[in-house]
Amino acid sequence: MSLGSKDWDEICRRRLFVRIPGWNALFLREYIMRLGIIGAGRVGTSFVLAMPSAVEGILCSTKEHTTQRAQSLQVKAYSDGADLLRHCDVLLLTVRDDVIGSVAGALAEALSGDDGACDTVILHCSGAMDLSSLEPLSALGFSVGSLHPLQSFAAPSGDLLRHIYMAVDGDDRAKEAALSLVTSLDSKPLFVPPEERVLYHAAACFCSNYVVTAVALGQRLMRRWTETDKEAAQSLMPLLKGTVGNLEGTDRWQKALTGPVSRGDTGTVAKHLEVMPADLVGPYCAFSRAAGELSLENGTITENQYEVLKEILAMAEGVHNE
Repeated sequence: MSLGSKDWDEICRRRLFVRIPGWNALFLREYIMRLGIIGAGRVGTSFVLAMPSAVEGILCSTKEHTTQRAQSLQVKAYSDGADLLRHCDVLLLTVRDDVIGSVAGALAEALSGDDGACDTVILHCSGAMDLSSLEPLSALGFSVGSLHPLQSFAAPSGDLLRHIYMAVDGDDRAKEAALSLVTSLDSKPLFVPPEERVLYHAAACFCSNYVVTAVALGQRLMRRWTETDKEAAQSLMPLLKGTVGNLEGTDRWQKALTGPVSRGDTGTVAKHLEVMPADLVGPYCAFSRAAGELSLENGTITENQYEVLKEILAMAEGVHNE
């Protein structure tokens, strides 16, 4: 059976092959994209678990950590970033945002004058950073870009990289490499202008970090009436799942808003604040004010109800801050 162009495109997508345009399938270069990873934390490890056969090797902050992590993941351990870069087609920098620049600078210094290494594409995986941190490498002729999985990684998992959106940026060649990785993981690309990366990351924080913050505060209150943290979590989980279900039922999430603020029940809000622990007054007021603005936009409360709500919240915050 002969394979058509679409068949080979699918093989390339699944296996991270590079398809040479215009080549006959019989002469397809069996060239698996080799990935290098600097910083094998939760995100870096997830990439290894998602595509183990494509990973050339990893490098962590210390030799000991690199050796341990490489053994556990059954990949090659590298002791030198420049050496790892020379042996891969795409190098992922999955390190903390505040060290991307220093890692890029160290690589650029080690690779200065090595023209043969410039074939490697270098992608950082930060959500908030633009490409300025990779400028030392770009100045040497490297294709640079970014690939940020729009996902929360409480623990490493290859499955967390599949069927999600990933923010892609960079020069044309870097974008092409990033898109190959995205599609190979059955995920979708999201293009965010460099000048809006920080705002994009803030949107992600609202939907992940601050959701955890909100439910953790709710669990802290519920813990007063349960014997364990586990029981408090179990008691609130059906409510949380129901809320997520409501979100899944609408494309405009603010329409899923319920509760006293959404119906203009300022009396209940005032009662909440009368008994609220002092350390939770600030967060409660901030959430209530935001909920009030959304409720006003939804048309579920009037301007007058919104003004009354703001007065109640301002009074509570004023008393709390005295």
